[in-house]
Amino acid sequence: MAPVKISHVVSFSSQDPRYPVDNLLHEDKLRPWLSCPHDRSRQLRLELQLERASPIGYVDVGMSLCPSPGWLDGGRQPQASHSPHWDAGNCGCAFLQIEVGRSSWPLDRSYLTLVPSVALMTPADAKLEQNCCGVRMFKEADFLALAVGQKWDRLRLTCSQPFNRHSQFGLAFLRVRTPLDPQHPPLEPQNPPLAPQHTQQGLEEQLRSLLQQLEPGARSLARLSRPARMVLSAARSPALRHGP
Repeated sequence: MAPVKISHVVSFSSQDPRYPVDNLLHEDKLRPWLSCPHDRSRQLRLELQLERASPIGYVDVGMSLCPSPGWLDGGRQPQASHSPHWDAGNCGCAFLQIEVGRSSWPLDRSYLTLVPSVALMTPADAKLEQNCCGVRMFKEADFLALAVGQKWDRLRLTCSQPFNRHSQFGLAFLRVRTPLDPQHPPLEPQNPPLAPQHTQQGLEEQLRSLLQQLEPGARSLARLSRPARMVLSAARSPALRHGP
């Protein structure tokens, strides 16, 4: 699972000059891309060029809604969503659709749908400007089968907010990652296997300690009862140790 860097913006439908679409290219600065304050279409479209053609395993999207002018510059912050499907609050897009394609395709060729249109806000939340900011994380199980496993270098996102006609909305950030490689699963630290003689020695010591606990007066092996010594001797037997 490796991050796929966004190379540049191919096209976009609208932006606020204070919060331009290029903000999405800067992973170290979480500044959103917001719609133009005068845009009344209530839909945003964005097409991005990825740094390399890669299979897509994960897409993390942070959405943005600007409930009142200036909240990003120190004004009122929107409330965070407490839905278990979000890491923080959805920022304004009521619906989101993600499509994939290739830069080598002709301009008239349709992109494939990666994530069909999903609802990110309820109409009531949008109208009341509640649960406006959040992160939605999509994985392969959320993708349509035709787009899974192929390599893509273009990403197209369509965001819409038909329920609130007065607030700006957009994306806070976008992260793309490749799938987990089944041939190279994450390595888990493992302790080196003990040599057989060390394992056997440890078992004998545990058994000896247990037998001495059962016979408190036997402070040495010589003082163990005959049945206890027979049990300890059997544990040392090669036939019992390695099996038939």
